[in-house]
Amino acid sequence: MRIGILTHHYVKNFGAYMQANALISVIREKYSLVDVEVVDYRISKHERRNDIHFFGFKPTRGDTFLGLISKIRLFFTHKKYENAMPMSRRVKTADEINSLGYDLIIVGSDEVWNFNDIAYSPLKFGEKINCPIITYSASTGGSTVMDEHIPEAVRAGILKFEDISVRDEKSEELVRSFTDKEVKRTLDPVFLYDYKLVYRAKIENIAKKKPYILIYDCNLDSEQVSIIRDFAMKNGMNILGAGEYRNWYSTVETTNITPYEWAYLFKNAWGVITGTFHGTSFAIKYNRPFAAYLTEKNRINKVGSLLREFQLEKWMVTLNIKQSLIDTLLNKIDYSYVNKLIYDKRGKSLEYLFGNIDRFSGDK
Repeated sequence: MRIGILTHHYVKNFGAYMQANALISVIREKYSLVDVEVVDYRISKHERRNDIHFFGFKPTRGDTFLGLISKIRLFFTHKKYENAMPMSRRVKTADEINSLGYDLIIVGSDEVWNFNDIAYSPLKFGEKINCPIITYSASTGGSTVMDEHIPEAVRAGILKFEDISVRDEKSEELVRSFTDKEVKRTLDPVFLYDYKLVYRAKIENIAKKKPYILIYDCNLDSEQVSIIRDFAMKNGMNILGAGEYRNWYSTVETTNITPYEWAYLFKNAWGVITGTFHGTSFAIKYNRPFAAYLTEKNRINKVGSLLREFQLEKWMVTLNIKQSLIDTLLNKIDYSYVNKLIYDKRGKSLEYLFGNIDRFSGDK
């Protein structure tokens, strides 16, 4: 059996790689004879925009030239791991995808169904694909049922999917408005797989030298930065960036890191402050104290949905909530309860995924 995965594998961020890697890995662990790979279908303007954003340089937020040099190195580290994934030849059309001979295509995870984004493509809604097609934890991102102009390819495409699972509330609401089919909620793939974390000695030494607060991709204002710095100094802690560097971080050495070193830093952090879905997911996965600092509507929607799923809304801070991120970190989480939820949802997510693979495998 041959399975192709349509996702945003080419986006240069850790979450995009880790979710794609997890989905491939759990399938391979269960089905040793199944040939599974990422379909190398890219939206060029989406890839260019992401690359430009990756190198964004803002001295006002503490960016430095030393950090920029490390980010350039990180870009090529991302490329190395992206290219190491099992992947098809580069394809640009549905006909070219059909020629790859898949028995099943899985669309997801990530914001593959965001039709308001530059990454939108009817192909991700199954247009002209001639093999069975399902989703796994697809997200519509900033696109919602309230949008006035929903492309016809979206409406028609959703109806042709053999089975549908989404990862958040807004996506579920939108898909249910188009179809009477059952729409399942499944966990992001990062919750399905136990990563084998490999890391360099220098990263391990930094992690073990002092307790540290890990910062990942959030737009902190000067007041929050001041509170974090004061707390770290008073408590003998480092402040580390997970693949990023600001002039108030303790070292630049955690900028150019591998995806597995990135996960290792989450796993061993005293606490995590992040503004992203996957940053929050890894904090939860590794049972770390965290604060999700969200300043954009799309992030508030998708991270908020994740937190509600695990009853962790108290650990979300937005611009409308005047709360110290340190106070949020110090608010103890009952992870024994959260882990029970993850265990249950993980089982149902794998049941959906494996059930569909069994359904379309036949004797292949």
